[in-house]
Amino acid sequence: MLISIHQPDFVPWLGFFNKVRLSDMLVIGDHVHYRNKGYQNRNKIKTAKGASWLTVPIEHDWGQPINKIRVLNREQNGTFWNDHHLNLLKINYSKAPYYDKYIEIFEKIYRKKNDLLVDVNMDFMKSVFEILGIDKPIVKTSEMSLSKTKTELIVEICNKVDADSYLSGMGGKNYMDENVLHENKIKLLFNKYDNPVYNQQFMELGFIPFLSVIDLLFNHGDESMKIIESGFKGF
Repeated sequence: MLISIHQPDFVPWLGFFNKVRLSDMLVIGDHVHYRNKGYQNRNKIKTAKGASWLTVPIEHDWGQPINKIRVLNREQNGTFWNDHHLNLLKINYSKAPYYDKYIEIFEKIYRKKNDLLVDVNMDFMKSVFEILGIDKPIVKTSEMSLSKTKTELIVEICNKVDADSYLSGMGGKNYMDENVLHENKIKLLFNKYDNPVYNQQFMELGFIPFLSVIDLLFNHGDESMKIIESGFKGF
């Protein structure tokens, strides 16, 4: 069985969804420490001024695991974060071909006002999976009994779910000890992926890669999965 392991990011980029479609199971690494200034509580969309962050405000203590991070669901600067996000999506995507098709799905999640960041991220993730036709088992590391770190943690997770193969993003080369996986007879594959070019709003600015999947969905709707697949360059 081939698995991928990924921390619960906020409406991730296209490469994440390609990795999941190639896997037999997705493991959500939500027991590890929250990373400040990462993608767990934010991602980028395209605006008339270029790429801009959609950020979920949070409250946390340093060293807290991701699954304990709370969303700051109170008014800031005269507005709530969910209303601010919806307004930004309306301003920048209301003229996109598939805005009307998907905005109600996203608005329903925003209106829930989940207390935990992981629940916000999982709701968005599962909704996008449904839109794209991705149907894979999902398990969380917070539901497992784990004690290892770094590459040994990957081995431990693979053993817990009876996986013999692990699909990593290319960034894994920077922190994994590949020998540890080989010694434990776990096949290591890499998701070689180039962000495909597609039609966006504000094309006078040129194409902007590495945006949230929201950008692709609003612009290409039912063709989004084929576009995601086109960026895959092999293992």
